[in-house]
Amino acid sequence: MYELLRDAVRRHLDETLPIIGQLAEINIMSKPVPGGREIGEVALHLIRSLEYYMRGIVEAFWEPLPYTLETYNTSEAIIKLAENVFKRVSEYMYFVRLMNLKEKIDTFKRPATLAEIILEMLEHSIHHRGQITVYYRLLEITPNTISYII
Repeated sequence: MYELLRDAVRRHLDETLPIIGQLAEINIMSKPVPGGREIGEVALHLIRSLEYYMRGIVEAFWEPLPYTLETYNTSEAIIKLAENVFKRVSEYMYFVRLMNLKEKIDTFKRPATLAEIILEMLEHSIHHRGQITVYYRLLEITPNTISYII
């Protein structure tokens, strides 16, 4: 199970970083959907949520990490944060191999195993990656392609 999750996280990070990197081509304050969030804020949420889940699993620290467009006010700052966070997430996955993936955490709305939490992290991140690619299309930017298996 660990190898499957490790490889899935690694692949997700490798596929997501180029999409985050495309922020350099646009105004991060763009709101392509009326009432929606700025594209930079969506990217920051995706980035910080990956770190939130992995830090929680490995360090039992379940506090949301700060992210604001006031702090990360350029595409370069967001891209740099993504590079740093993705590196930390990879490092956290190394420690996950020493953990019991069937261990349940009963802190949230329902009990979940560590493996389920990692899967939820990926699902959540993929959701926001999709949101970012739709925003790109609305801004007439062609998102970087992802090399799917099929």
